[in-house]
Amino acid sequence: MHDPHSPIDWSASEIARRIAARDISAVEVARAFIARIEAVNPRLNAVVVPRLDEALKEAEQVDAEIQRGTAGQASSGTQARRLLGVPITLKECFHLAGTRSTIGLDSVRYQEPATSDGLLVQRLRRAGAIVLGKTNLPQLMIWHESDNPVYGRTNNPWNLARTCGGSTGGEAAIVAARGSPLGIGNDLGGSIRIPCHFCGIHGIRPTSFRLPRSGAMRTLRGFEAFVTQCGPMSRHVEDLWLALQVLADSSDGYVAGDVTPARLGDPAQVAIDKLKIVAWTDDGVFPPSIAVKRAVLEAVQVLRARGAEVIELNAAEVERQFSASEAFDLYCSLVGADGGSDARRLARGSKLDPRLARLLWIAGLPRPMRAIVVAGLRRSGQRWMARVVHSARPRSADAYWQLIERKNQLVARALTRLRDQQIDAILCPPHALPATPHVKAFDLLAAASYSLLINLLGLPSGTVSTTRVAADEDTGRPNSRDHVLRNAQRTDHGSVGLPVGVQVASLPWREDVVLAVMGALESSAAKNPSYPGSYVVPAAEN
Repeated sequence: MHDPHSPIDWSASEIARRIAARDISAVEVARAFIARIEAVNPRLNAVVVPRLDEALKEAEQVDAEIQRGTAGQASSGTQARRLLGVPITLKECFHLAGTRSTIGLDSVRYQEPATSDGLLVQRLRRAGAIVLGKTNLPQLMIWHESDNPVYGRTNNPWNLARTCGGSTGGEAAIVAARGSPLGIGNDLGGSIRIPCHFCGIHGIRPTSFRLPRSGAMRTLRGFEAFVTQCGPMSRHVEDLWLALQVLADSSDGYVAGDVTPARLGDPAQVAIDKLKIVAWTDDGVFPPSIAVKRAVLEAVQVLRARGAEVIELNAAEVERQFSASEAFDLYCSLVGADGGSDARRLARGSKLDPRLARLLWIAGLPRPMRAIVVAGLRRSGQRWMARVVHSARPRSADAYWQLIERKNQLVARALTRLRDQQIDAILCPPHALPATPHVKAFDLLAAASYSLLINLLGLPSGTVSTTRVAADEDTGRPNSRDHVLRNAQRTDHGSVGLPVGVQVASLPWREDVVLAVMGALESSAAKNPSYPGSYVVPAAEN
């Protein structure tokens, strides 16, 4: 059972309130989370760049400021210290003074550490946050399993034989295990939302270009077809709003680029009973597991009970309105259009994870060899791998521009339909499956189609964890010759008890709607015994 008197069971918002009210010291809070990390991290391998001693010293400084009465404003005098004394963790890619950002490349491991914080880390620390350490990720942040030759593999706290997801998997694992109240990651293809779904926590990816992208190691450099966005992860939806305000505070003079974001709306001002929402359980690309489908249907009922109008779509209607199948192929085609050239440049001189080596081999296949490989896969019944290998191939500049135009037209059509129908929000799975067994995630890219579509559209979106796989929900997927579908079946088997989330999206710049809907679903789910936040996950046992 949880101890309501222990800081590790409080939200980041409550920690900030209690420290400000002098109910507890920043040092006491830091010590509680440090002890938790020391207890659970040996089994998880989530915090791979610890700075526990430094965090404790910074907590002592916060307490000294509070005693002097000088802790109210940041040193610049421009930003309220909303996170004063709150411990946080960061994805390893973010630049943090005194640490390296290797993204799993051993050629970077011995380079000089960063001499200054990245922009978003500066905002967090100016707001008073204390960084406990940095967390694990896949090599080059390319797939949904946090494992690399530098730091090794991170395990899912609910089941050590399962992945925590990626690429922000280490964050999801340590937050779920109560080793950190607030994590910061980024998301290009579900990298926040899928780990939250796999690990039973909540997270949000803001609208494309809401936040600056500088201050972190990047892959796919020069790729602008759709963009990575930083976002917060927590066990409490209120913390996502707290952190997002800090991350989006541009009073330091920096903005995201040529795009001027709309004002950040307050989710407390969103009336759930005035919303019109569209929902689907199956996008027609990859069939969902039983529990994943149930989670969305239960969310539909919760929102209808709150007065929202919810329109359910079947797979054919999703395809007609959002072109989900075309979106999946476009995602693979755009990401693979350079044939893996930039990844090879970044990885030069580093030991390659075997999965990355395989991916780069596929990406760089010459046209005649690719045709032979695709034909062979199709003949052997490997429909999904044939589809990905065919789509993710090198393109000429002309062909790439044509892909961009197709993507722009798809986005324009989808947004026009949403606006014409006066849709405020979308409900759907973040992923077709619960947390996959280790290694299997690499071959299950297609199961992430639900998040990939939302990324392609550039919408703000979040995962709210609401339930767990029930005893009768780990079977039922038909047998198949297709290796990908067999892995999906193997994922379902033995998945009882794993957490399941719901994806919530809205129109561009409407993070307030996303968070309001997530909050409504959280408050309802928290009353149920199957709510993931109601349990101490197995890896937390000493």
